[in-house]
Amino acid sequence: MKHILILTCIFGLLTFGCEQAKQEPVAVVDQAMPVNEGEQASTPPSAAAPALTSRGADISLEWDERDFGTIWDFESVTTTFPFTNNGSKTLVLSRLQAGCGCTTPIADKTILQPGESGTITVTFDPKGKAGKQDKKVTIFSNSAKDPEKAFWIRSVVRTFVDVKDKFLKLNTMTLGESHSVEFDFFPVDPDFKITSMIGTGKHGQFVSGEELQVADGAPRRIRITVSPNMPWGAFHSQLQVSGYGLTPEGKRVDHKFAVFANGKSFGKIKADKHIISLGSQKKGGSYNKSTRIYREDGQPFKVLNTVVLQPTVTGINATAVANSDGSYTVMVTGTLPQSHTGSINAEIMVQTDVPGEEVLKFRATGVVPKR
Repeated sequence: MKHILILTCIFGLLTFGCEQAKQEPVAVVDQAMPVNEGEQASTPPSAAAPALTSRGADISLEWDERDFGTIWDFESVTTTFPFTNNGSKTLVLSRLQAGCGCTTPIADKTILQPGESGTITVTFDPKGKAGKQDKKVTIFSNSAKDPEKAFWIRSVVRTFVDVKDKFLKLNTMTLGESHSVEFDFFPVDPDFKITSMIGTGKHGQFVSGEELQVADGAPRRIRITVSPNMPWGAFHSQLQVSGYGLTPEGKRVDHKFAVFANGKSFGKIKADKHIISLGSQKKGGSYNKSTRIYREDGQPFKVLNTVVLQPTVTGINATAVANSDGSYTVMVTGTLPQSHTGSINAEIMVQTDVPGEEVLKFRATGVVPKR
């Protein structure tokens, strides 16, 4: 009987050991066995971990384009672009860059943890635009895959008042004589009423506008007039027209539009160039540009002084050198700071002894490219 009991215990231990040996390999397979391509893992939903598309931060947009369709030029429109950090590290947005000042993007979050989402709200102001508009916005971030992620907003802008040519040429004008230029405008509402016309811009105080009488069926027309007491040199102005009318749906719209009227004006003294272009310069570069002033009637005159006004960079100098023929060469020279990039601007004032033309002004302009 004792022998039978011992054999039974030994058999039980062997059986228990075999069952343990069978269970251990199953546990290893469940945890580490790879899933063959085309098969699905049977992990319970409660145990599934969020999928990561890449190592590091990774920005993903829900969509990368929105089309507003046809919109009026007097109404701003807004849309949103949802985005997610699908990476394994924190996503940091350093900046949003719009390709046009008419487009304003704002992100509700700039730091997103893995799996976190945010929204970029974009507003487009179509004022002054016409026709098909495609505007690009770029997201700069630490995304490993897309550090410069771009998306687009698109639209077709319908103008409430259409002007075919908004940049009018006044050409060469003569001091003491009025000068005018005309343009046509095409309002959606044929009964559009003009309430005011105001000159704006650098020389806006010297311009005025009036609507002309036209034949039935002809386009409506406005004349811009420059007063005789215009200043010498480059002339830059705008005429802002305000009024109101109805859309085809019957909605009243208070509307403004503007046209540019630019040219140059000379008197007894004339210049080869009314704008002194410094061109494209390098960082720390030197420049030497000039223009010649003279009297066509051959009468002598004197330059009393030259002054640099409102320079945007240091080191701009101006001098006037007398020539043997009685003319003067106005020279603009200087060396740019090593750190400067962007525009270069200044106004060069030349004082003379000619009555009515005691002050001559030139614009000096150039640029240092950022790249």
